[in-house]
Amino acid sequence: MKKVFSFLTILLFSILSFGNFAHAAAYTVQSGDTLWKIATKNNMTVENLVNHNRLTSTLLSVGQKLDIPQASKYTVVWGDTFYKISVKLGISTVQLKAANPQIKDLNMIYPGQVLNIPEKTYNGMIYMGPSNKKVIALTFDDGPEDVYTPQILNILRDKNVKATFFVMGQQVRAYPDLMKQIHSEGHAIGNHTWNHPDIRTLTDSQLIQTVQSTSDEIEKVTGVKTNLFRPPYGAINDNQINTLNGLGYRSISWTIDSYDWSGANANVILSRVNVRAVPGGIVLLHNFKDQRKLDGMIEALPIMIDNLRAQGYEFVTIPELLK
Repeated sequence: MKKVFSFLTILLFSILSFGNFAHAAAYTVQSGDTLWKIATKNNMTVENLVNHNRLTSTLLSVGQKLDIPQASKYTVVWGDTFYKISVKLGISTVQLKAANPQIKDLNMIYPGQVLNIPEKTYNGMIYMGPSNKKVIALTFDDGPEDVYTPQILNILRDKNVKATFFVMGQQVRAYPDLMKQIHSEGHAIGNHTWNHPDIRTLTDSQLIQTVQSTSDEIEKVTGVKTNLFRPPYGAINDNQINTLNGLGYRSISWTIDSYDWSGANANVILSRVNVRAVPGGIVLLHNFKDQRKLDGMIEALPIMIDNLRAQGYEFVTIPELLK
């Protein structure tokens, strides 16, 4: 009994002396679960759930493990003031006060009192935009080139759709007129490295060089300074995301892989996009020329646009999605 009492005393003292934080909880997907059900159950948005778990598909499987971010808490310790807590947590006193409207007098906090920690700005890879509006973003990787890019631009123009093109520096240099056309027709532009390496194998200086040289080439041709980046294969290390954040780039992934890169036919592409479409979703498509692998995508694209519009979706660029 004495040992139990001693343990509880030490635990209480530790909490009162150092504060405590609750950040996340594990969740196992059950039969009938959807992203919306799980997000609603845990009082969070779908996009927070998707981005936090780095989900490149909106379809869940039974038994799949998810990490559920919890509202973080801080327990006031001896000697704490609102200012000291804000410094400790790396936030402003204004943010801390806004997250704790129940505190009427900032000078009247006491050890053991639990405070809400305001959520910090998300700076990781973006897999999905806000889900509060029925919008969706079409994105095209690897161009420009002279086989599929002109066809894609014709379809988008005919359908009055604006998309986002993640372009490679070497392709921009090879096809400047198509790059100018992409820009002049109102599409957004993102950086997809100079020549499509697996950037996880690069040093920081090599990463910066391939990204900056591509951005320089885009700006030289179009006059546009892009702050969007998509890593080839969607593969990137966390420290590289932080490096690019420091250079002002936002790293963009996708929620809906159309599978067009595999040479899939139009029906497969349409089926994959249809069942994965969600408000705030980002669709991965391509514009490279490799053994006519994208013929199915070209056939599917106008039908895909019509189908999504019939479901009530509005098409937006990535900058518009993230506003």
